[in-house]
Amino acid sequence: MANTNQYDVGQNIQIDRQHRLSKLQEASQITWINLSAYSAIMVAELIIGYLAQITVLIADGLNNLTGVCGGAILIIGLKISKRPPDSNHVMGHWQYENIAALLSATIMFAVSIQIFVDGVFAVQRFFSGHTIRPNYWSLEVSLIAAIIIGILARFNKAKGIQLKNQALTASGQDLNSDAWTSLGTFLSIGGAYLGAQWLDGVATLIVGCLILHSSISIFRTTIMRLSEGFDPKDIERYNETISAIPGVLGIQGIEPRWLGDQIVMKIGIYLADDTDLKTAYAIGEKVEHNLMKKYDILDADVMSYPVSQKDNPHSAD
Repeated sequence: MANTNQYDVGQNIQIDRQHRLSKLQEASQITWINLSAYSAIMVAELIIGYLAQITVLIADGLNNLTGVCGGAILIIGLKISKRPPDSNHVMGHWQYENIAALLSATIMFAVSIQIFVDGVFAVQRFFSGHTIRPNYWSLEVSLIAAIIIGILARFNKAKGIQLKNQALTASGQDLNSDAWTSLGTFLSIGGAYLGAQWLDGVATLIVGCLILHSSISIFRTTIMRLSEGFDPKDIERYNETISAIPGVLGIQGIEPRWLGDQIVMKIGIYLADDTDLKTAYAIGEKVEHNLMKKYDILDADVMSYPVSQKDNPHSAD
C-alpha cells in the first residue's frame, strides 16, 4: 500500500506558498527596474519630440508612458497578490495580478487610439507642406531607447521563464515590441533627416497599430483568465497525466481555473468500488503531487468516486 505521507502535498502548502511569494517579490523588483527605465526614456522622448515637433518621437514617448503606467499598476497588483488569504479571499489575492494586467491593457488601448489620431494629423500636415527638422538629439534618444528596452526585453523574458511568471514573460514580449517600435522610430527620424518627410506620419500610424495589437492581445489573455476560461488542450494533458496513475480507473471531471498566474483545479476520479479510504486518499495525493510537479499548479482538490457510478449522470451530486 502507498505511504500516505509520501505524496502529502497539503502538508507542504505553506512552503509552496512562500516559494511562490518569493518569486512574486523578485518579479516586483524587476518591474521596478522596468519602470525606472521607461520613465527616463519617456521624459527624454517627449521633451525632445515636442521641442522638435517630431510626431513619431512623441508617439514613442507616449508608448513608453503606457509602459510606465503598466509597470506602476503591475507593481500594485503584485503587491496585493502577495497578501495572505482572508475571509473574503479564501484562496488568496493572486487574481489581482490579472486585474492589474487588464487595467494596463486599457491604458495601452486608449493611448494607441490617441497616437493613431496624431498620425493621421501628421500625414495631413505633410500633404499641406509642413516639414519637420529632426536633430541629432532625436536620433540619439530613439536609438538609445531601442537598445535599453531591447536589453530589458531579453532580461524579462529570461527571468519570466526562470520564475515561471507569466507577467514577466508577457512583459518581455511587450518590451520586445517596444524595442522594435523605438528602432522603427529611429529609422523614420533618420529617413526624415535625409528628406523622407512622409515617414513621420506613416511611422506614427504604425506605432499606434502596434500598441493597439499589444493591448488587444493582453485583453484576450486576461479576460480569458478572469472569466475562468481554459485551453482544452491543457485540460487534455492533465487528463492524460491523471489517467496514467495506478488505481485511477477514470476521470469524473477536471475543473481548472486561474488565480493570477497560478492554476488551481477540482478533479473527480473513479476508483475501484472496494478501495478503502486510506488508499483512496493516497491515490488522490499522488494525483495532486504529479500535477504540481509536472505543471507547477498551486493546488488540486481531488475527490474520489466509485467506478460503479461512472455511467450515472448524477454520480457527482
